[in-house]
Amino acid sequence: MHPCTLRPLARTLITACLLAGLAAQAKDETTPLRVDAGFDPAAVAGNAFDVADTRALKGITRVAVPVFAVEFITADNVSAQTSGFAAAGRATSSLYYKLLGVGEPDFQAITNTLHAQFLADLKASGVEVLGSDALKASPTYARLVASGAPGSILNDASMQMSPPGLGIYGFAKMGGGNSAKGKSIFGALSDMGAGFSAVGAVGDTIALSQELNASLIEVRMRVSFVQLSDNNRGFLGRLSGTASTSGNTAPRVDNVMVGVQSREWRSTLTLKHSLVLDGAAFAQVREKATTAGDVAGAVAVGLLRLAIGSGDSSGSTEMEVVADPARYPAVIGAGLASAGGIVVARLKAER
Repeated sequence: MHPCTLRPLARTLITACLLAGLAAQAKDETTPLRVDAGFDPAAVAGNAFDVADTRALKGITRVAVPVFAVEFITADNVSAQTSGFAAAGRATSSLYYKLLGVGEPDFQAITNTLHAQFLADLKASGVEVLGSDALKASPTYARLVASGAPGSILNDASMQMSPPGLGIYGFAKMGGGNSAKGKSIFGALSDMGAGFSAVGAVGDTIALSQELNASLIEVRMRVSFVQLSDNNRGFLGRLSGTASTSGNTAPRVDNVMVGVQSREWRSTLTLKHSLVLDGAAFAQVREKATTAGDVAGAVAVGLLRLAIGSGDSSGSTEMEVVADPARYPAVIGAGLASAGGIVVARLKAER
């Protein structure tokens, strides 16, 4: 392809990546869809996605999956604040949640199983699926992985897992971390940087599709464990005399995005639903035990406010969600498999 052809394509991809990042952050806008024993992915696939352009989805017969990232949220938080209008003091409420009982080995095992199932479902849908050896042998793929991360991405709020041998690059790096970060200006700027990184890789992505003579299917999903609310959102909420936050613990699969690169054409599918899973994945939800240090800190803050005559008040609660070691992998694995099934069914329908 002539270099001049890439310039308008790159500009288009910049817009697409940034809009995709914003859509991924707005998880409150997705429609909840409960997954149970009778859930049929094919039945919902037809209207389940926002798809801006379907040209890359047409006539697919041979595919490779160079990116398959599953992000597991392990900590989340939300804060609410009143305006402190007139003589009233400002009130602040903060709520923190942490997931316990599961960790990196569990997340890796779930991801590996899901990846194998996704490839099998693609093959069963009637397309040829290239193995990871074809990707590993490609210098172009090596450059793409070098532009991102060679494997899983871990931080204090999430673990983004990738099957062995695959890297995480491009749009799959966008939207990382907990929902509070994702809705902040810093989260938006971080995602913007990831978006421009994805744009920088467009040439290699097209080259890889041409080199393998295959459509590239890049997958990103996220598993959250709590949905948090700032109950003082909006002008009237901030005028309230009290600040409050709330949390609803339920496992969900959300933030599902699939990029398909067929030579110079690219399509992005964004799932409009969050898949609500069985709460039996969690054995217990409890308030974190208060330590002597916590009490001493609260007393010190209270005395300081009294000394300076401040009318401000604040409250903070830390919660722990304990995963059931047997049920969690089964419930989450089934939910992710349902998301993968929706993707495969839509790709098949578009061909």
